[in-house]
Amino acid sequence: MPPVQNPFNSQEFLNTYWQQAPLLKRNALSLHDIITADELAGLATEAEVESRLISGSNETEQWTLQHGPFSDDVFQTLPERDWTLLVQAVDHWVPEVRQVLAQFSFLPRWRIDDIMISFATDGGGVGPHFDQYDVFLVQLAGQREWKIGQMCDEDSDLVENIPVKVLSAFEEQDAWVLDPGDVLYLPPGVAHWGTSLGDSMTLSVGFRAPSDSETIAELGHFMSSMVSDFQRYGDAGISQRNQTPHAIEEEDIDRVQAIIKRLADDRSLVSEWFGQYVTEPKYDDMNVDTQDWSDESFMKHWQHHPLYRNPGSRLAYREQTLFVDGQSYGVNATPEELHLICDCDVLPYNHNVHIQRIALQLLNAGALIFED
Repeated sequence: MPPVQNPFNSQEFLNTYWQQAPLLKRNALSLHDIITADELAGLATEAEVESRLISGSNETEQWTLQHGPFSDDVFQTLPERDWTLLVQAVDHWVPEVRQVLAQFSFLPRWRIDDIMISFATDGGGVGPHFDQYDVFLVQLAGQREWKIGQMCDEDSDLVENIPVKVLSAFEEQDAWVLDPGDVLYLPPGVAHWGTSLGDSMTLSVGFRAPSDSETIAELGHFMSSMVSDFQRYGDAGISQRNQTPHAIEEEDIDRVQAIIKRLADDRSLVSEWFGQYVTEPKYDDMNVDTQDWSDESFMKHWQHHPLYRNPGSRLAYREQTLFVDGQSYGVNATPEELHLICDCDVLPYNHNVHIQRIALQLLNAGALIFED
């Protein structure tokens, strides 16, 4: 893997393009031989790996969708063209792919969802569509043509009665053929249409973007678990209702809003929920059973065996709280120490007592592992 290359002028990109407009950067990343088509197909045969196989084209308007895992026989019987294999979370399984995330360190790591890689034959693609999240499309091998279309929303019409979400109308604004190393950024809602020119592979870095309804539901569920049943609606000093006993008055709504505001304005409570929420693992299959290493046995073992990050674990921190896989840990550590813990793929023995204490906690929680 080459040294970290920032594919964009970070601040200019964030000011001008991030969540605002597409951007194509030619020859931005050099990612040679991080995965082959055969290795990608091999991952798609594993039960714990999420994969899809999409066949068809807009010309025929006939689409098929199959979900993995796939047997080797499936790949032997596919036609020569017009199909795409998509494999999710390849960064969880291939260390060389996981290192690509360093190229996007100018963005919050907790916003990144996973890295998907698609292999497509000539004419292969998933049709004109849009995503509700940001995505960077990195060409790994071969060529793929990308057409950019209109902005879409919940009212955009999709073709009915097919297994993939394809736009019924596509208004082409621009088009480019991507070569290996080219990177195309697309903000949410931008219609796009990729078509493989011969065999090709594209790496997609997708970003988490929970909906407002999901945020409200998850936050409400968390807050309800954090308050006592003895905290209830009260209306001491209520005005008499002789003439309007069935009416819900303004003062009633004021009291309800006061309850909601009191919880929503509790910044420490919102921070606790958010840290846990954004670090919840996407795939339970990557979880490692909790362990019970003692201080002494852990220290002896760590001196001779490095710790490795569980590829499926998510870590973040805020002030003195470390968030790991949906759990929070109060820690006495500096931002530099917490960054080291969150950023490492391999953690060799460290004499820092704060690092040692946190590493033991994460080892027992399954977020760090010994690979011997």
